[in-house]
Amino acid sequence: TQKLSWNQWNDFPHTTFRWRGIDGSEVLAHFPPENTYNSPLDPEALLPGAENFREKGYLEEFLSLFGVGDGGGGPKEEHLETGRRCADLEGSPRVSFGRADAFFARLRERADQLPVWSGELYLELHRGTLTSQAAVKRGNRACEQRLRAVELLWSMRPLEEYPAAALDRLWKTLLLHQFHDILPGTSITRAYGRTREAHAAIQREAAALIAEAGERLFPSDPGALTLFDPHETAFDGVVELPGDCADGAKASDGAGGRGEAGTPGAASSAACRLQSEEGALVAAVRIPAFTFVEVRPAGAPPPVACAWRPVSADPDRLRLENGLVRYEFGPSGALRRGWDEEAEREILPDGAAGNLLTLYEDRPNDWDAWDVDLFAESAVVGHARGLGCERLEMADAAARGRPPVRQGLRFRLAIGESEVTQTVFLPEGSRRLDFVTEVDWRERHRWLRVLFPVAVEGGEATHEVQYGRLRRPTHANTSWERARFEVAAQRWVDLSSADYGAALLNDGKYGHRVRENRLELSLLRAPTYPDPDCDRGRHRFTYAFLPHPGPLDGSPVVADALALNLPPILLRGRSLPPGAERAAGTGRLLTYPVRVEGDGLRLAVVKRSEDGRAWILRVVETLGRRTSGRLAFGSPGTLQPADLLEREIGPPAAARREFAVTLEPFEIRTYAWTR
Repeated sequence: TQKLSWNQWNDFPHTTFRWRGIDGSEVLAHFPPENTYNSPLDPEALLPGAENFREKGYLEEFLSLFGVGDGGGGPKEEHLETGRRCADLEGSPRVSFGRADAFFARLRERADQLPVWSGELYLELHRGTLTSQAAVKRGNRACEQRLRAVELLWSMRPLEEYPAAALDRLWKTLLLHQFHDILPGTSITRAYGRTREAHAAIQREAAALIAEAGERLFPSDPGALTLFDPHETAFDGVVELPGDCADGAKASDGAGGRGEAGTPGAASSAACRLQSEEGALVAAVRIPAFTFVEVRPAGAPPPVACAWRPVSADPDRLRLENGLVRYEFGPSGALRRGWDEEAEREILPDGAAGNLLTLYEDRPNDWDAWDVDLFAESAVVGHARGLGCERLEMADAAARGRPPVRQGLRFRLAIGESEVTQTVFLPEGSRRLDFVTEVDWRERHRWLRVLFPVAVEGGEATHEVQYGRLRRPTHANTSWERARFEVAAQRWVDLSSADYGAALLNDGKYGHRVRENRLELSLLRAPTYPDPDCDRGRHRFTYAFLPHPGPLDGSPVVADALALNLPPILLRGRSLPPGAERAAGTGRLLTYPVRVEGDGLRLAVVKRSEDGRAWILRVVETLGRRTSGRLAFGSPGTLQPADLLEREIGPPAAARREFAVTLEPFEIRTYAWTR
């Protein structure tokens, strides 16, 4: 609407302009110059609007958003009458009633005269909405990820079996609870009780649909598990397994070749390395991109039994290392040192601490749940205090020569009036530190953040946004840059130079700050209006710190962020069909019947079309460069280009199994595919 007129420090220079996105596309934009969505439509409001109209030298009209605009209202009789009287009132802008689409149609004829604003439209206000009501934000993301998984699995079945009605209802329920005051965290208490219930129901129904898809796709086998990597990047990491796999499991290691889409690929067989952790069972597995891997007990070595044991604050006991990296912690959970064994360099600056949990006084000047102010960064209340720590240690001395699936430290902490339990994991063969965090949050008007300073110099940091990425300056040279002390990002931010970098990943956070060489993530707030109990209670979330040699492109940052938010899908009691057999006994895999090949190309959506006649594929270029690749299918079919509303555009490609595609930087391309 017109909220950029509310900027704290900088006046936005345009009223009417062409807004250019990260993919180079443009839309016409118009900010009603009265700077309100509640105009009384009288000369007292219209005259300042005409004066504020930046393009009045060559455009003759602007829009007025009149009536009672907040809360779903509209014009009252007096607004209509006032507007009618201003149709030709001397000394007042002339008012005429019409439609916004007609206004933009006239504006489009003058588009070549309009200025261009390229990139982000940053509102210098309401930055607190990136953090308030953290549990609802995390629940929203989890539901989005789970529904995508449902769509992927059911798109392997015939069109007529697709649960279109159930998915339509679930998506609409999720979207309803993205209403502009719910997801930002600025609604009343009652709204959040209902939203949490809705998210839980969506998760339950999505889990049931995933299980039903497994029943229809794969034969029953009580001794088997099937894991599916739903991403275009291979998974090489740790998964949680049901406890009845404790006798050992074997699976494909993904080292073999790939068959045609929808057919098995040749693979060698390798044991999943298992580790039991006081009731939890985890496994190190490799899964090729968009592939199903069967896992079954096969007399492999039993899990390495590990137990949590109290340890002292001895630095040698608060260390995690795996041959790639070495991390040293303090008793408060702070990361005191990080050393990259392979790159032979420090990860943190000399004398600096990472994973620094800090509590700030948070009393914004206005709009409690909406805003955070810059002065809060100087209002430090305190840092996390250690109450005790444990180390994940092998319980069987005979197994200590075997590499662990992952190492772990657990810290019990206090900060303010709240308690934090933080479990830190370092997997074998990875530089990534996972901070699985549980908080009993008892604060009011407090703001919890975590900081990771890194030994990397970079003038810009890269932030993931929807279907793309933004590079933002890390300095504050100008008032525009100083105003961006809290910015939005999705699953990761990264600061890299040519030879080294570090990223901060998350599974449900949005408020970030990267200043100089400091990566910061906003974790929790505690406003009291309009919900007096905002965020009070228990929270569970995970963030991860991932240093990497070389720049962002070519690093594991994107793959790890995808897997953190949607790990491999587990289909319990399901084995792959006989056609997937490629190795005697155990190792078997099956590729998804659709795949995209090309560096940086992502198959973001596979679903049935809304009219039920085709499969919809949405391909996205994610690296910001022109990329060529191909779409491959398990059977011949016709590929029809479409727009985002699934309307056909251009001629279809002749029926075949593979189609060459070329996407421009950050382009979103939609196709309808029919057999």
